[in-house]
Parts: sequence; C-alpha cells; structure tokens
Amino acid sequence: MLKKYRVLTIIALVFILGGCMAQQDNGPSQPNESSPNSSVNQNENSNGNTNANAGSNQQIEIEDGFGTQTFDGVQSRVVALEWSIVEELLIAGVQPVGVADIENFNKWVTIDAELSEDVVDVGGRIEPNLEMISQLNPDVIIGIKGRHEKIKGELEKIAPVVMYDNATDVAQENLYAHMLDSLKQTAKLVGREKEAEDAIQRLESRYEEARSQIENANLTTHEFVFTQAFSVNQAPTFRLFTKNSIVSNVLENMGLVNKIQDEPEGASGMIETNVEGLSKYQEAMLLHTVQKDDPLFDNLANNAAWQGLYFVNEDEMYDVGAGVWTFGSVLSMETLVEHVVEALVK
Repeated sequence: MLKKYRVLTIIALVFILGGCMAQQDNGPSQPNESSPNSSVNQNENSNGNTNANAGSNQQIEIEDGFGTQTFDGVQSRVVALEWSIVEELLIAGVQPVGVADIENFNKWVTIDAELSEDVVDVGGRIEPNLEMISQLNPDVIIGIKGRHEKIKGELEKIAPVVMYDNATDVAQENLYAHMLDSLKQTAKLVGREKEAEDAIQRLESRYEEARSQIENANLTTHEFVFTQAFSVNQAPTFRLFTKNSIVSNVLENMGLVNKIQDEPEGASGMIETNVEGLSKYQEAMLLHTVQKDDPLFDNLANNAAWQGLYFVNEDEMYDVGAGVWTFGSVLSMETLVEHVVEALVK
C-alpha cells in the first residue's frame, strides 16, 4: 500500500512540474516595437532627438541634386547648412546638431519653433567651418547644390551629404512644389514623415481661413506686387516675386492675384528692380517686407518717381513685417499668411 502511494505522489509531481514549465514558456513577453519601453522602438541621440525608427536597418532613399542617396535607417545627427533645411528639421521635431549662421537665422526667420541653445553654429552658409562640423560627428550633412557643391568633396570626408537643387527646370517652374518636396525628403531622412504631412495640412487649412477673411475685407483690389525691399548704397532696391515663387503661390492660395504675369520667371522666383521698374505694375497693392534698420523709406521720401506710384497715392501699401523669410519652408509660410491677413484685414 505504501509503495502505491509513492507511485501516485511521483505522478502528481510530474504533472505539477509540467504545468509550471508550460506557464513559464507562455509568460510575459519581452518589450517589442509597440512597447513604449522598448529599446528597439526608440533611440535618443545626444542632442535630445527621439526617432521612432532609429537603429533600424531599413534603407531610406532620398532624391537630391545628385540623384538617389541611400541610407541605412533613420539619420539622427544632422548638420544643416541652409536655413530652409533648419526649418524643415524643426517642422519634423528634430533639433539639428549644427546650423550655419544661427545669429542671422534668428534675425531673419520668424517661425513657431526655436533652435535649442545647445545647437552649434558652424560658421557661414557659404563657407561653413569644416573642422567644427567634423567635431560634431554628424550622421548626415544637408545643403543646397548651387551653394555648397564646391565643398561637397570635403564634406563627404566627414559624413554622407545630401544637397537639394532648386535650380533645375522642374524646381524653377514651381518653387512652392519644390519646397514641399524638400520638406518631405528631409522628414523621411529623419523618420518623421507624419510630422511633415501634418504641417502641410495645417498650412492648407490656414489658406481656407485666410481666403474667407480676405473675401470679407472689402479690399479695393485683390491684385498684389510683393517685394522684399532694401537699400544698396542708399539706392532703393526691390526684389519682386514672380508667379513661380513660393511667396506668390502662398498669396494666390489665399485668394490674391499676382500682378506680375508677363515677366520671365526669375531665378529663386524673383526679379530685381528700382523705383522706375515698379511703375509697370500700377493699380495693385504693394505688400512689402523691409528690415527694421534699413533706411529705405527715408531714402524714398523725396523721390518724385516713388511719390507718383499708384499704391503710394492710393494708400495701397501694406507692411507684412521684417521677420518674413520668403525662401523658407512651411512654418515661414504660416508666418507670411498671418502677417498678410493682419495687414489687410482691419
């Protein structure tokens, strides 16, 4: 009888141990890509950027002025040599590790985003400090082909290089479309495509609101000439934005009409002229952006040709502020929309 009990006890123990082993095999899973605590899901770099796909081996292809550039996964440490690219990174929610000419970026570019204080100034936009860039150990350096092609070889000794080209026939035909494409490319590179799409959608929604506000403003005219004006040796100089420009596309999306219709589309979407050149565009409003320390209007006070212009006599001049960066990305265009609406809708 005792022997029988021993056999039954051994059988029971076998069943108990088997159950424990099965429970251990089906226990709590390890962190995966959907877990907020997963080391695979997030990777924060030394500049505070967190990218959902960082560390991934998934290849990313970027189209730039030299063709297709291929990268192994999301790039976190980015040096930006042009302000529009700085803005693209900020739209994507990524702080660059290095930026060219931060002081003037903060002076000229007014957007709803700020550079972190630990972002390093790497010198001028045309001639950046290569040694300083190298010390930042970037994953990628982004520039503009027309401005930085001559130093491409030196930059490539430091890190892979992306250079967008706004001088191609396709880009020049519609610089607004090129601006959006550049943003999407940069966002893809840093793994933040959704953030870019969201920013574009916000801008398009703002256009709808602005059109309604302008329609209800009872303006004398909806035709405009937009100028970024400045003084050169006391001589008034006017950059006028043609229909292919980013600015013109933005304003026409707001329901305004560019008076400059018959001019050849200028490089970078603008032509440069003097007071006499402005006389070609009568019976339009003049929207202008001028830096606060520029003596432009003082120099025009006794200019007879200026005083004879339609928009001067009819009080159709509107100041859209000094902080509108006319060559920027989506955030700068949001600033432009807000300033134009503020100027026109009283």
